[in-house]
Formats: sequence, C-alpha cells, structure tokens
Amino acid sequence: MAIFNIVLGLILLIFGRKLFWLFVAIAGFLFGIQFSGLLFPDYPQWIRLLVALGAGLLGALLAVLVQRVAFALAGFYGGAYLALIVAQSLGAGRVSTPLFLVGGVVGALIAALIMDWAIIVISSLVGAGAVVEALAVGKSIGIMVFLVLATAGILVQARLLPQSKET
Repeated sequence: MAIFNIVLGLILLIFGRKLFWLFVAIAGFLFGIQFSGLLFPDYPQWIRLLVALGAGLLGALLAVLVQRVAFALAGFYGGAYLALIVAQSLGAGRVSTPLFLVGGVVGALIAALIMDWAIIVISSLVGAGAVVEALAVGKSIGIMVFLVLATAGILVQARLLPQSKET
C-alpha cells in the first residue's frame, strides 16, 4: 500500500490542477481510506477500500459534471485528509469528527474562493502528505520531506498553469 500512496502522491504533486478530476478522485480515495479506518476499525480491509473507491468515484463524477461543486468537494477532501493525518502525526489517538469537518470546510472555502491556486496548493499538500505518510519516517524528517515535496509540487504546477495574456 505504501508504494501505491507514493505513486498517488507524486501524481498529485505534478498534475493536481491539470488533471483536476483525477485530483478529486485521488483525494477522495485517500480521505476515504483514512476515514473508513476510523469509522470501521474492526471491519475487513475490503470494506475500507470500497468506501475509499466510492468517495473517489463520487469526486471524479462531480469533477466532470459540476466543476465548481467539485472544486469545493476537492477542497473538502483535501482539507479533511490533511486534518486527519496532522492529528494522527501529532499523536491524537482517536480523531474527532469535528476536526476533520473543520479541515474539510476550510479546504472547501479556500478552493471555492481561489480555485486554480487553491487546487495547486491543496493537491501539493495532499500529495506531499500521502508520500510522507507512506514513507513512515520520523516527525522531523517527515516535516522536512513534506515541506520540500509540497513546495516542489506548487512550483511544478505553477509552471504548468496557462499564462494569462496581458492586453
């Protein structure tokens, strides 16, 4: 599963905004895996995967059909996922529902207000988080790797943004 998370994280770091529907699907999947682990801790792995796939497919479908709603959903998924992994990395045992809801709402608001840059930043943060989580390194190294990857993702995606024409 670690290699899978690293691959998904790298895709988000490089193509998060350009392949927006894929970003929403991957962020939904990563959120679904984390959330289903909290919601169904004693259930088999296939149930967690089913919940994650459902969240990812819902996000991808909305990204194609209703882009503005999908931007907000991507922001929610990304914010909620980041809130969960930050809380877990800080040693919070059982993560409360309000925590990931607050992270999700903040991510959704940011994504709705400044869509392109929000998606670039959120997809880079989620991609970096997925890679660092899969690497399972110590906190200090994890923070450094996270910051380097997130910064690299933002810079790469910013270069891929279409240049606006000045008139």
